[in-house]
Amino acid sequence: MQSKNIYYAYGLTIHSEICIPEFVCAELDAVASDVTVCVKHGISLDNYLASEILNQYGYLNITLKTATVFVQGMGLIFVEDGNKIVIIPQPDASEEIIRLYLVGTVMAILLYQRGLLVLHGSAVEIEGNCAIFLGASGAGKSSTIAALNAHGYSIIADDVAAVNTTKKPNTVYPAFPQIKLGSELCTSLGYDFDSLHFLGLEEKRGYRLKQGFNRTPLPIRRIYTLAFGEEFSITPLKPQEAVIELIRHSRPTTLYHNGGASHFLQCAALAKECTIHRLVRPRNLSLLPELVKLVEEHVASDLAATIV
Repeated sequence: MQSKNIYYAYGLTIHSEICIPEFVCAELDAVASDVTVCVKHGISLDNYLASEILNQYGYLNITLKTATVFVQGMGLIFVEDGNKIVIIPQPDASEEIIRLYLVGTVMAILLYQRGLLVLHGSAVEIEGNCAIFLGASGAGKSSTIAALNAHGYSIIADDVAAVNTTKKPNTVYPAFPQIKLGSELCTSLGYDFDSLHFLGLEEKRGYRLKQGFNRTPLPIRRIYTLAFGEEFSITPLKPQEAVIELIRHSRPTTLYHNGGASHFLQCAALAKECTIHRLVRPRNLSLLPELVKLVEEHVASDLAATIV
C-alpha cells in the first residue's frame, strides 16, 4: 500500500490508502491489520462489468467470499474474504460519496463475510449494556439514537450494528462516532445543519461526536423494532415474530441476498437470548424527549426485574 492510515471500527484494525475521518484513529503501534482498504485509479470499469450493468444506477453481488458493489457516480468496490476492500472510483467520484458507501454498505458486507450477524439498526449504550433500534430507512433509527445521545447516552452504531452471536451474552461491536442527521432533526435537537460534515448527500449531514468513543463490545440488553403510530407503545414480540423481524432487518436480507441456514440460526439464537419489542412512536420530532423517557423507563424496568 502506498500510504497507510490506521483506524478502528467494529472491533477491527483497518489499514487504508484513503483517509476515513468517520472512523476512530488507531495508535501508531497498531501494526497488525484485520482489514486493508486500497484504491486503484485510472482503471476502466469496462474491464470488470458489462456495459448493460454500467448503464444502470447500481449493481450488487454478494457471497461469503467475494462481493461486488457498483454505484453510478461512485464507482466499483470489491470486498474479499472479510479482510480486503478494493476501490476503483469513477473519475468524477468525490471522496465523500466513496466514503458514504465504504463506511455503510461495504462495511456491512465485510462484517457479514466475517461471520457476524449484521443488523440494519442503530445502537446506544445504556447502563453498560446495548439497546438496538431496528428499522428500514426512514423508520427513525437515527433520530431515536440522536435523541438518546442528546440526553447523555453514548452512541454505539448508526445504521449498521454488528452482533457476535457465538459468545454469551451476545455482544455488539461499536462502529464509529457519527450519526447521519437530516435538517429537520438537526433543528429539533439544536444543531446547525450547515456546519455538520457533508456526506455526499444533500439531505443529510454527519454529526461526529466530540467526546470519547467506547470501543469495548457491549452485551445486548434490549432490541426494538421501530414503527410510527399515533401513540407511544412498547409491546413484546412472540418468538417467531422476533426471528422474522431480525431476518427482515439484517444484512444480507436488506441487500437482497439470502443468508441461508447459518443466518437464520444466528437470528434465532439472538431472539432466544433477548426479547424483541416493537416500539411505536409518533412522527412528531417535538416528542423525542418523551421517547427518551419511555426507553429509559422500559430498560430500567428490565434491569430491576433482572436484579430481583
